[in-house]
Amino acid sequence: MSPAIGRRNSLARRLLSGVAGSLAAGMAVLALAMVIAQVYAGATGIPGPGVAEVVGHLVVAAVMVVLQQRSDHEPGRIGLAMIFGVYVIAAATLWFWWWS
Repeated sequence: MSPAIGRRNSLARRLLSGVAGSLAAGMAVLALAMVIAQVYAGATGIPGPGVAEVVGHLVVAAVMVVLQQRSDHEPGRIGLAMIFGVYVIAAATLWFWWWS
């Protein structure tokens, strides 16, 4: 059993973790939407997001979900670094694939 299980975290840590979980879940939904868009585009012959972008979003979503899940079981700075890793990956994904 992990030492963090059953231990109470501060309100700030729980809030950061909750928002990171929401970001990870949102990225998973976005990756699923990308898959659906690519399948639809392939079936209708219109340009879609592209296979590289779809696979990239799937990988990013998986990494974010794993980091978020593991951060809940890691005490101290390691778990906090995992939470911030979720934030950084989300920001980088949105910046490089959606805003730039």
